[in-house]
Amino acid sequence: MINPGGLRRATGIPIYPFLAATYPVVFLYAQNVHEAIAFADVLVALAASLGGSVACFGVLRAITRRSAPAAVMTTWLVALFFTYGPAYTGFTEAIGAEGLPHVMTLTAWTVLAAIGILVITVIGDRTRALTVPFNAIGSILLVINLATIGAFALNLRSDPVEAGNPLTSMQPTAKSATPDIYWIILDRYGSGSVLDEFYGDDNTEFLQELEARGFYIAKDATANYLKTGLSMVSSRNMEYLDGAALTERATAPDDWGPIYRDLAAPFTVERFLGSQDYRFIYLGTYWGPTSRHPSAEINYVYDKLGSEFLDLLSRSTALLALEDLGTEAPYDWRRNRWNQTRYEWDRLNHATTLEGRKFVHAHFALPHDPFVFHSDGSFVTEGEAANRSWAQNYVDQVGYANVETLAFVDSLLSLPVDQQPILVIQADEGPWPQRYRQNERQFDWTNATEAELREKFGILSAFYLPGLDAENVGLYPSITPVNQFRVLFNEYFGLDLPILPDRNYIFPNQGNLYEFIDVTDRLRGAN
Repeated sequence: MINPGGLRRATGIPIYPFLAATYPVVFLYAQNVHEAIAFADVLVALAASLGGSVACFGVLRAITRRSAPAAVMTTWLVALFFTYGPAYTGFTEAIGAEGLPHVMTLTAWTVLAAIGILVITVIGDRTRALTVPFNAIGSILLVINLATIGAFALNLRSDPVEAGNPLTSMQPTAKSATPDIYWIILDRYGSGSVLDEFYGDDNTEFLQELEARGFYIAKDATANYLKTGLSMVSSRNMEYLDGAALTERATAPDDWGPIYRDLAAPFTVERFLGSQDYRFIYLGTYWGPTSRHPSAEINYVYDKLGSEFLDLLSRSTALLALEDLGTEAPYDWRRNRWNQTRYEWDRLNHATTLEGRKFVHAHFALPHDPFVFHSDGSFVTEGEAANRSWAQNYVDQVGYANVETLAFVDSLLSLPVDQQPILVIQADEGPWPQRYRQNERQFDWTNATEAELREKFGILSAFYLPGLDAENVGLYPSITPVNQFRVLFNEYFGLDLPILPDRNYIFPNQGNLYEFIDVTDRLRGAN
């Protein structure tokens, strides 16, 4: 039989400080469980949070010689630690300061910590009365979030067996040399007309510099889809997405899982080139689903970069204050992003030295925010970014992307023509309209204005085909990503792939990801 006295003693053990330390990690994971977060990142965060709370409790227990007050003190300090980031951001926005010094918020939080510990010390053993209700509240909150995670895990569905390469049945008959191929994606890089209309940036000089080097600029190019994942899966496989099939594979209408799994799967362009003895070299961003590719022979990965999950969690804590240490900071997520992008450009240049015929696929978070680059490549502090408009920050980052792109292009075009590669430089999506930035999850794309559609779909799209006339091989001003490799494979490998109608699709909102709605006529009518 259960001993009632033993049960009372068990429920009186203060576990709530550790529940409080666990809750922020589990809550963030539960809120983003559809986002393909690596479970290893969750375990790292849990280990750090729990380890810190256990150490804090141990020290306070040794000082006070009483468990109950030490438990309340630990919980108070955990709460302050995990609310520092939102408080700092709120203070900065409230007073409109440029780079509010962290020392001000740290001082306020230190005072709050001292007051809390003083009050708890005065209350003393009376804090025992808080143990049972605090244990109960902490357990309930944790169970609610674990239930969300569990429901998602139980509803996971196996993907169908991977289909064969749709191009393997075709017999390539190369009509010309088959050089190296570089496919570079500059995330959210708008077309020339988008930059001019919405950001007041005349990007003509950069586009003319590319044309002077022999590039074909598809000036009316648009993305096929709204978001990176959808766009990249479609363009990599040279097909439009099947909304019904994706819905069947998803656990819920807002589940990104099928797309994220497809981003990590072998894809048509890569598999076909592999059948033609191309090496697959990959460079990805800090974003987990495109940070590396399992099929690549070589993945260039910046090893000092934290994941988006760990960055987001850390930015809510007092670790954010370490930014004030500048270049010596042991943790600064913005500088990590700056360093990662610079590393990626360096490795892209290194990839050109690799032996053998190669397909190099690079995804850059440029001019995608966070805005950490001046146009000359120098670092933008959070205070500097906050003191400028979104457009100013975006244009500066476009400028940096332009500098790096031209430098990389020039390094390759210095080679003899018969050694020059095919270059595809484009965006996966356009920049985000203001209303979408303000409420990404709830924004209703069916109510988007024509201007918002123009801003979101117009993309950079540039091609260099060594020794060939781009227009004569089938490129055209309004080509979309779903067709680009159809054109290139037809020309370089003698395939006979049909060119698909160029279409543009939205989803209503992020609660209905796979309900694709064709807005091509609206978009073309707006141009």
